[in-house]
Amino acid sequence: MSQRSYGNDRNRKGAKVGSTRKSAARAKPVRKQGTVEASTSSAKPKKAGQDKDWSGLPTSPEIKKWRRVWWVLLLGGMGAIAISYVVPELRNNDAVLRAVSGAVIVLSVAAVTIDLVVIRKLRKELMEKTAKKKSSKHDGKDAS
Repeated sequence: MSQRSYGNDRNRKGAKVGSTRKSAARAKPVRKQGTVEASTSSAKPKKAGQDKDWSGLPTSPEIKKWRRVWWVLLLGGMGAIAISYVVPELRNNDAVLRAVSGAVIVLSVAAVTIDLVVIRKLRKELMEKTAKKKSSKHDGKDAS
């Protein structure tokens, strides 16, 4: 058995007599429709030097350069692991495996450091610049 909802007109004290509905689907309370503004978003031309990547975050040529370095470091570490696994002579050599493990750790830490320190700092600066540009545009519109 379902609960009686106050939002349903037939459960209110002042409801009109005979408002009981036969269908359970129709017995649900009717929601009042909200006002929905039609989104009129037109295709905006992209600005040169500032693109958006797949994640929706702003990017610049400098961020793209550091992101390429980041990919090289990560893929370099994975390549070192793959080479040590594929070549049978290297799988049995403990010194080589220790060197590869150390190289992978160094490359991974460097990649994470670049991502957390360099790229985030550049992206934060870029976001602040775009926020200042937007706020100055709004100030100009208000003054007109």
